[in-house]
Amino acid sequence: MYIEKISLLNFKNYPELELSFSEHINLFVGLNGSGKTNLLDAIYCLCLTKSFLAFTDQQMITTNQAYFSALGWFHEKSKEFKIQYDFDGKKKSFTVDKKPYTRISEHIGKFPAIVLTPHDTDLIRNGAEDRRRFFDTLFSQADHVYLEALIRYTHFIKQRNALLKQASEGVLIDRILMDAYDHNLLQSGAIIASKRNEYLNRLLPIFQEYYTLLSPDHERTTIEYETKVLAPDFEKTFKDSYSKDLILQRTNKGIHKDDFKFIINGEAVKQYGSQGQQKTFVIALKLAQYELLKACTGHTPILLMDDIFDKLDDQRIEKLISLVQKYVKGQLFISDARPDRSGTFFQSNTKEFRMFIIDQGKVKQSDIRF
Repeated sequence: MYIEKISLLNFKNYPELELSFSEHINLFVGLNGSGKTNLLDAIYCLCLTKSFLAFTDQQMITTNQAYFSALGWFHEKSKEFKIQYDFDGKKKSFTVDKKPYTRISEHIGKFPAIVLTPHDTDLIRNGAEDRRRFFDTLFSQADHVYLEALIRYTHFIKQRNALLKQASEGVLIDRILMDAYDHNLLQSGAIIASKRNEYLNRLLPIFQEYYTLLSPDHERTTIEYETKVLAPDFEKTFKDSYSKDLILQRTNKGIHKDDFKFIINGEAVKQYGSQGQQKTFVIALKLAQYELLKACTGHTPILLMDDIFDKLDDQRIEKLISLVQKYVKGQLFISDARPDRSGTFFQSNTKEFRMFIIDQGKVKQSDIRF
């Protein structure tokens, strides 16, 4: 799968733009703040129906404009698909070949994409919520049963928490309604926890292999899934927590409390991993994500690499580029503030290669060939 062309209108710092890409490798170069990442985000939006940067659609509209539109022409197995993402300031619209989905979530996994960013090490440093979000995004693209269970769980946890809050305001709780919420949370939570465990076990050996290939040292790495939901007595634990839930006005047991522990040489990467080790850890994790999605969806994901050479030494950069050239068979987008650095490591590249120079929302294709 690859994206042939993109057309943007009022998207971030691009009032109007149309670009055609190589189906193999595309390099965006320009100073920081010029708009390289915004182009990668536009592609990501068309694949996953949301930004990897902005929290709301409103944040993606060009300043002083009322709406944005993003179109992408995708190719998959000799078929072309026109994906359009519009937001008019209030309502979001998402269509494929001008046909809207019954639910936008139906699009997830059909055009898989993975993004590597300089902030990926936040997965290590930040709290469990960020790690859950990362694995939820991955597993939702890989498995629609997982996605549907996650949507149900998210809906019912909000409803249950709203009931708990009403109780603190003196409203008598409808126990029949609460029991219905509990049943749905326990059912969908069990599906999610089971699939998290299943997919992590599939992901782990791929991740460990990539880490070994990337690292100049020989560290032992693993990822541990921490959950209480798979315990035989979890239903009792969940119901026994009702009194505490009432006091705190929120649900305290469930998959929304899970975590994924990143381990290197038996110790938490967060506390004991160097900057280079942390960056290598998340890059290996993203490359493993690429392989898992390809296997689960039957589609070759688009890989977006945003300024990830920063804070990597030359040896790790060289290994990363070598791995990408060897194992990434689909379309690749790379952004870099230093074209000399990117060029050095693409001199031996034999695939079609396009380079775009970006300057404050202005984009032109370069004639340079490495």
